[in-house]
Amino acid sequence: MIMKLFKNRFDKLSLLVLFILIGCGRFPGFGGRDILPSEGPELVGRGVRFSVYSTEAEEVAIAGSFNNWSKSVDLLSLTDEKGLWEITIPLSPGRYEYKFVIDGEKWIPDPGNLKTVDDGFGGINSVVIVPRRKDE
Repeated sequence: MIMKLFKNRFDKLSLLVLFILIGCGRFPGFGGRDILPSEGPELVGRGVRFSVYSTEAEEVAIAGSFNNWSKSVDLLSLTDEKGLWEITIPLSPGRYEYKFVIDGEKWIPDPGNLKTVDDGFGGINSVVIVPRRKDE
């Protein structure tokens, strides 16, 4: 009896977790707009390269604490036929929250970045930390 009760609770919990992950883009095939993870944010030179895959999006922007959450300032470029969208943004050392904005309306956390925080609106923001360079 206890095992049956545990199994039912576990199944319900697993289902709830799956729906939460789908909703925040961790299983992008279920989230619509064909958003797929890339490698996550990558430190390059004095900036950070952000990227995401989508073969359906017509426009991808990045909005975050580094650009006053503007969905039109930092547009990613479509860099290949597989749907890779990329942008490199020069960022000073610090901690930044961000989301991708798909076609000007759908705000999603970076599916390639597991560092997240509550966004205060029932969702999550992705987080990137830019360390101080050794030569600074």
